[in-house]
Amino acid sequence: MFLIIITFVSSKKNTTVKPLNKRFDVSQATLLKQGNFNGGVPPVSGCVGLYESGHDKVVYFENFETDKEPDLRVCLSTSTCPSDIKDLGALKSNEGNFFYGLDSSNTNKYTHVLIWCREHTVLFGNSKLTLT
Repeated sequence: MFLIIITFVSSKKNTTVKPLNKRFDVSQATLLKQGNFNGGVPPVSGCVGLYESGHDKVVYFENFETDKEPDLRVCLSTSTCPSDIKDLGALKSNEGNFFYGLDSSNTNKYTHVLIWCREHTVLFGNSKLTLT
């Protein structure tokens, strides 16, 4: 009985592992808006783009870097204030290339990508998205 439980837990654990930086092929997508991260304490750097591929939209982070901090969120916003936002979820990594898939909601109104520390209510960094 004990061996069966260990086998079940081990197999369950292995099936849920997913790579963090799954590839997104930007050459197969249309860049709609883009921007660079600036400022912040601690500093935030890198590029971000809003891409469309078929019916899917993606927010793609490239060469991103910031310090590790608790409860960092990624948000689309109409300004640098987190008042009219679309929360994309927890920051996937403090460095590298990664992306967030978007649902079918209208993203045209959003002009900024924010890195927001929800625990301390502090804006870590932002990128103003401009049309390409």
